[in-house]
Formats: sequence, C-alpha cells, structure tokens
Amino acid sequence: MGLTKKEIKILKEKMILEKERISSSFVLDAQKLEVNSDQTKDETDQTNADLERSRMLRFRNRDLFYAKKLELALTKLNNGDDYGCCEECGVDIKFERLLARPTAQMCITCKDEAEREESNNFIGRQSKSLNKTFNQVLA
Repeated sequence: MGLTKKEIKILKEKMILEKERISSSFVLDAQKLEVNSDQTKDETDQTNADLERSRMLRFRNRDLFYAKKLELALTKLNNGDDYGCCEECGVDIKFERLLARPTAQMCITCKDEAEREESNNFIGRQSKSLNKTFNQVLA
C-alpha cells in the first residue's frame, strides 16, 4: 500500500465522520418521515408530502449503501487488506482520489474506462444508488 501513516489516519477519520453524519441523518429523517395529520388535509398536500417522503427515502437508501461501502473500506483499512489498491489493475490508488472518495475501489484510469463501457451498454448497467443491475431493454 502506497499510503503514509498520516494519510491513513486522515482517511480513517474522514470515513468515521461520514458514517456518523449518515447515522445522525437517519435519526433526523425518521422524524421527518412521520405523517403529520395537519399536513395532509387535502389531496395536494398529501401528494406533496408523499413526494417529499419518496425523495427522502431514496436519499436514505443511497446513504445506507454508502455507509456499507464505508464500513467495508474501514474494515480493509483496519485489517491491512488491499485498501487503496485498484481492483482492476492492482496499481495504488492516489491519496487525492481516496480523499475525494474514500470508498474508491479503482484507480481513476480504470474507473474512467469502466464508466465509458457502461455508458455504451444499458443492459447490465448497475444503479449507483441502489446497487441493482438493469437487465431489461426499454421499448
């Protein structure tokens, strides 16, 4: 691994802070998701409340997926596994990239190539927020 002890400490602190932010946002979101009978007096208010809840749930799902990736990255970092090593080519991922995205599993070159291939092929494309694969062709 090409990271210094100082860089590892910075990345670890950043991942822990991100996990704490996500955990605290879950508590706040849970309070916001509760249905208030005063808000739902007519159909328009009900529709707006439903749309807002739907949006919040989508963001919570994305945060939950990100929290799982953070936990995996922290485990790799703590166990001395191959954290910071590209899963495609094996080269060390630069510290700047890991600082921007601590859960990065590919170097920027391999990630660019993977995104280019993905954009050219809708079948098998994976949702970034839901971690699901699309297998249907839109008619």
